[in-house]
Amino acid sequence: MTIIDISKHRPGVYNLKPVIVLISDTGEGYSVINHFQNLAKSICRDFNLDISRTLWIEYFPKESAHMEVAVFKPITRIGSETLYSVKWRPIMPNEMELIKNNLSKIGDLADNLDIS
Repeated sequence: MTIIDISKHRPGVYNLKPVIVLISDTGEGYSVINHFQNLAKSICRDFNLDISRTLWIEYFPKESAHMEVAVFKPITRIGSETLYSVKWRPIMPNEMELIKNNLSKIGDLADNLDIS
């Protein structure tokens, strides 16, 4: 998992989703997709992120440049807890460009992802 705060690289620019969380499913342990709502909520709690202002991306290291984006839609609240439906969609070209531009700033991870 890598968390990228793109607002740090572009001061003065307002981003609807200023944080990217890039997650890779290793194939070991729990499936990211099957437990993604709980994982995302834990990440938000641990790193003080807003789930709706974060771009959630899963990449598949064995499939060159294959990435999917999680879209959270609130469905109900139970007390202070919000429950979401999570749908996955292919990454859009502008999101891929955003990742390319920002991974080059953080070093080694860019070398491990074939996103050219």
